[in-house]
Amino acid sequence: MFPDRYSASSAALAGGMGSVFPCNDTILERRVAIKVIRDPAQERRIRDELAALLKMRSKHVVQVYDVVALKGGGIGIVQEFVAGEDLFDPATDAGSLLDLYKQLWQIASGIADIHAAGVIHRDIKPNNMKLDGEGLIKIFDFGLAREQGPDAATRGFVGTRGFAAPELYSSDDDVAFESAIDTYAFGATAYYLAARNLTDDLLNIPPRALGSDFFSSVRFHLAPEIRDVLNRCLREDPEERPAMSEVQRLLSRHLLFDRHQALVVFQGNASYLNSGSRLVRAKLPNIGEIEIFYDGLDFGVRNVAGNVFINYRQAAIGDVLPGSCVVALGGPELGSARKYITFDLSNPEIVL
Repeated sequence: MFPDRYSASSAALAGGMGSVFPCNDTILERRVAIKVIRDPAQERRIRDELAALLKMRSKHVVQVYDVVALKGGGIGIVQEFVAGEDLFDPATDAGSLLDLYKQLWQIASGIADIHAAGVIHRDIKPNNMKLDGEGLIKIFDFGLAREQGPDAATRGFVGTRGFAAPELYSSDDDVAFESAIDTYAFGATAYYLAARNLTDDLLNIPPRALGSDFFSSVRFHLAPEIRDVLNRCLREDPEERPAMSEVQRLLSRHLLFDRHQALVVFQGNASYLNSGSRLVRAKLPNIGEIEIFYDGLDFGVRNVAGNVFINYRQAAIGDVLPGSCVVALGGPELGSARKYITFDLSNPEIVL
């Protein structure tokens, strides 16, 4: 069936639009997965998948290595082989809130990368994702993928019950689709991973009660802003759903909780703000003073008095300091008597 360099290593696995064969690449000595479709009527599907995957450069999306002509007709996509279980499998269940955040962040990162390439997956669901031996989640099965654009539309229902957005159940002959379809499916996937089931409202055809606070009833106590953004993913109106880059950013904030560090220098004295030292004060008598506090997520102004400016803007209680900035005590009229605080935030990386 395959060119001589590829040898099947085990029986075929069922795929969304065809069969997937685990194989060995005898030249590069690595395991690969080859997805094939014999039905000429479905060949367009695999070519769409190929076009989508060739654009992907993400550690959370499977990588395409080659395209081959099959003996006897048809084509196959040679792609990265991902060992491990899909996210429907109980073995992948998140054991803690931190584990759940890590799973959701990886999925959100992969979908954000897909959307950045101008592609919509259209069949995001737990069994189109695998957790490999290193703890990385990979999104695969692009058989329904399409490029975004003003003319993008689909005829007839495509998707998976419980994860398909409500607009896909429309009776219109042609349903326009945008990235919000994947956002909805991500929200349903997030609910499944947090609750290990789907509610009847999500399983209904079409889904209903989409203004509900679904995530208040899951087994983990989610941070309010995380619960809010996940609920917005399941809004009925696609325009009200957030971009996946926003979801990714909020999840990354909570994965990095209490891991940030900032260097504060005032009048030649350096102080570090981090989880072990959360507060720093700076004061210029009769001019101004400020307290900067680290709450585990942000470095913010807890108290301020007098003339204090952050990057030339008057400081106020509740302000969040940007990654690097200058805090001035006193206004420009003070000239050289004005004193400055430099604030530099290190940027920790998420380590899975």
